[in-house]
Amino acid sequence: MAIMETDPTTANRRTATTEDLGQLQENFVVKARDYKQQYAHLYFMRLMLMRPLVLAQARHKWASLDPKAKHVEKILDVQQGEISYLVGTIYMEMKLKPNILDDITKDHWIAAQPDRPKYTDDTDSVYLEDESGRVKLTGVKITNDLFVTGVVMGVLGSEDAGGDFKVVDICYAGQGPQEQHTLMETDESDKYIALVSGLGIGGNDFKPLELDLLSEYLTGEIGGVKEQTNCANIVRVVIAGNSIVTPQVVEDDTKTKKYGYDRSTFVTAPTMIFDSFLQEVCSSVDVDLMAGDSDPSSVTIPQQPIHPALLPSTRQYSTFHSVTNPYWGSVDNVTLLGGSGQTIDDIYKYVKSENRLEMAIKTIGWRHMAPTAPDTLWCYPFKDRDPFIMTQAPHIYFIGNQDKFATELVTGADGQRTRVVMLPSFASTSTIALINLRTLECQTVSFSTKSKN
Repeated sequence: MAIMETDPTTANRRTATTEDLGQLQENFVVKARDYKQQYAHLYFMRLMLMRPLVLAQARHKWASLDPKAKHVEKILDVQQGEISYLVGTIYMEMKLKPNILDDITKDHWIAAQPDRPKYTDDTDSVYLEDESGRVKLTGVKITNDLFVTGVVMGVLGSEDAGGDFKVVDICYAGQGPQEQHTLMETDESDKYIALVSGLGIGGNDFKPLELDLLSEYLTGEIGGVKEQTNCANIVRVVIAGNSIVTPQVVEDDTKTKKYGYDRSTFVTAPTMIFDSFLQEVCSSVDVDLMAGDSDPSSVTIPQQPIHPALLPSTRQYSTFHSVTNPYWGSVDNVTLLGGSGQTIDDIYKYVKSENRLEMAIKTIGWRHMAPTAPDTLWCYPFKDRDPFIMTQAPHIYFIGNQDKFATELVTGADGQRTRVVMLPSFASTSTIALINLRTLECQTVSFSTKSKN
């Protein structure tokens, strides 16, 4: 693409209104950190908040059954041979799942379990539990579906002679309520959100030229009048984590060791490059910056905003917004919810499916974006709320740092429409996604400089 003079009549940046979503976003902010409480509080809050939602769906779904199914409030009160339905939290019994005992084996010089891409096994079992106890679930519905620990679910069936609950049907809370999104007939109001993740600055896959092209594209400095007009319609950029990668430092055995912090082993170049990139983009358009696995932020989710002090040039701009991971946002009455990928990456390890898009869509039906937290995904031990419950259905739901791009428009029972986007790593694919705020249509833009031959 050729660099051309900017046409001032066509390259004026469009504007968009934003709305403070209040408690939705505030739920992700950890103001006073206290790690003394147990994770049991989080599981209890999840069940208490989700059970009425699942129970309402179960009663509606199974109301016309003949003979009529009975709701059993406590799992341990189920009667053998009686058709009934239960609501509880899924627990997966998996022999390959890592646990705290791995650390103990290391202390006793026992070979630790190697890391695996998947921890599934044919002997895995599905249980449903509540405050009273748990019961093992069996049946075709169980063997043919996708389950992870932490999902609140309703099951219809009966207890068999062996004490297991044979399931004939299941239900979840389903897609949450949604603010109305009016689809306008003309394209005069077309505006776009740009989604990018995994810039990987400082890593082995980092491509400086592609990053420069991305910066020039987002600021409208590249291409002809048509390209500049398209860029002017981008009203917000969301960067979904893994922007900075810590360089691999090779230890020098001949060098004298120092106690404590060694300034010579700390490389500031990735942060400086990222600050320069953000400064350029923020000079032209609003940017929401989320943390990721490799970024300088908290390890547990929700990750707190990256501190502006790390970005001295960028923080001067009012268009720069450092946000949590995950985070809720609203642009022109279009709500968006997204994360930097940890939630789906963790689910992927504990299911046999390879389809990450399917997993993301499942979380919408479960009405919970991080069910495996805190079991296998580190999270803050909330005791008064579960911020990962999707109390409403977003119009845009994106997952960053995935292996490839994928998207689907999910329609709910009450007409909800959610555009699900699996956002690939920019360092690996040189690709970003653009979402039309009017139609929710999604397209990709590639900045790859590799020859296609």
